Amino acid sequence: MNNSMSLLIGGVQGEGVISTAENLMKTLSSLGYYCFEKRNFSSRIKGGNSSIVINIGLEKKLWVEDEVSFIVALDQETIDLYHPLLEENGIIFYDSTITPDPTLLKKGLKLHALPISEIAKKNGSLIMKNTSAMGFIGVLLGISEGNLIEVITKKFKKKGQDIIEKNIKVLDHVFQHANENLNEYSNFILNSIQKNKRPLMLGNHGVSLGALMAGCRFVASYPITPASEIMETLGVLLPKYKGIMLQVEDEIAAVNMIIGAAYGGVRSMTATSGPGISLMMEGIGLAGMTETPIVIVNSQRVGPSTGMPTKHEQSDLIGLYFGGHGEYPTIILTPSTVEECFYSTIRAFNLADKYQCPVIILLDLTLSLSNQTIDQLDYSKIEIDRGKIFGASEIQQGYKRFQFTEDHVSTRAIPGTKGGIHHTTGLEHSEIGLPMDTPLNRKKMMEKRMEKTYILQSSNEIIIKENKPTSNNNVLVLTFGSTYGIIKGAIEKNNIPVDFGYFQMIKPLPIKQLENLFAKYDHIIVVENNYSQQLATIIRSEVGYHDKIHSVTKYDGTTFTLGEIITEIGRWV
Repeated sequence: MNNSMSLLIGGVQGEGVISTAENLMKTLSSLGYYCFEKRNFSSRIKGGNSSIVINIGLEKKLWVEDEVSFIVALDQETIDLYHPLLEENGIIFYDSTITPDPTLLKKGLKLHALPISEIAKKNGSLIMKNTSAMGFIGVLLGISEGNLIEVITKKFKKKGQDIIEKNIKVLDHVFQHANENLNEYSNFILNSIQKNKRPLMLGNHGVSLGALMAGCRFVASYPITPASEIMETLGVLLPKYKGIMLQVEDEIAAVNMIIGAAYGGVRSMTATSGPGISLMMEGIGLAGMTETPIVIVNSQRVGPSTGMPTKHEQSDLIGLYFGGHGEYPTIILTPSTVEECFYSTIRAFNLADKYQCPVIILLDLTLSLSNQTIDQLDYSKIEIDRGKIFGASEIQQGYKRFQFTEDHVSTRAIPGTKGGIHHTTGLEHSEIGLPMDTPLNRKKMMEKRMEKTYILQSSNEIIIKENKPTSNNNVLVLTFGSTYGIIKGAIEKNNIPVDFGYFQMIKPLPIKQLENLFAKYDHIIVVENNYSQQLATIIRSEVGYHDKIHSVTKYDGTTFTLGEIITEIGRWV
């Protein structure tokens, strides 16, 4: 019996690899196990190889292991690419339609053929081989057929009873074959657990649900990997709550439409990736100048240009931190888990309204598209703050939309409010919104816009995890996004005597907290997935401590492995 297990499923992209893994993880999560996946897929709709590594256990993990206990290969390429990931005594289970390279046996690899496609074809159709594969994995892990049927029934409910029954028939024959032929592999069975159903979610789904709960009722977006699920999910959810999702012609239209909706008082959002952000920059500047609250999700992928759309990178940070023509305030939030995607999205809408500026939720491909088993979300934590909104009951004489105030934030009037002012321009303007280009007005308006978010620099926006609170640690490891989970795994599994943490907000940078922290350490290691040390560069420029800050970067389209993190941190320990 095992408390944890790591496995890999691979096959031809578009033939059910993702579906196999998702159905399996939904089953396991419904039983109370924690799952975490890492995807590798090609930049095409169908063809090429697609694989998923899944960690399963009784305790929550935010990473996958560097080695797997077994591989389920639905094509030859999976065997060729991933057999080096097998741990000692690991095994490859492969579809019997494959003829493995005989030289692999000479290397000492253990292989076992399974009639995955054969059973699917005989009892339903070949397309059901993902159900067949899931059944075999379920048997190996000790999951009952009934538990798998429960998930299959829910998944195919809309396709009708006939499809459900054919899939169940496939599972019946899988379990019959497995019970007769796989008893020798009982070493893969997971420890039983008291049923405690938990949700399985992508980071994109966490953002979508957070937006809905925050009161977002308008989304304009253009599909782009790896952000498309946000648009697709909200396209289903929003109409049920009197909201609208529009798939528009391009990202320029998307940002301009959410500016218009937000100006009208509706909480509005768009979601995109690097190429889309480039097209949105002029519109984001318009929101900055007109002090219109909008939320933009940017799920990073490999660039520049089209780059590698399905690969992992964190290289949009510098562009967003300093981007756009001219200067205007933006806030950049950087969640690291699915739960934080949910809570950070709610917070993003509150911050956008409070400071009347664009707020960017910065994700990465792994966080956007990796399923995680999460604990139940705490809806009691949800608070809605619409900021300063001008009401008809207030004194209406002399209202100024862009009035200079002590906190630099003016009261916003929703169009149609009696006594309000609704003239807004992208030109520099006066307190009442009319164009004005005098030097004194320009200086005061620039200071008004730029300084209204300065208070956030005093916040505690770095979450520090002390590995050994009683030790004299002199090394602090910092990162953002999904990389946090890998760092956490490497440090905690190997008991490395360092402190580590991650940013929840990068702009404005929490300078005071950083200054206090950096004074306590000899070495600050900044880990990120880009070439030019983007986060480290921002920290050096804003805080200093150049002699203490060391960069660890990776930019080949893959995430860090546990071994790589251990090696890099070891240079300073």
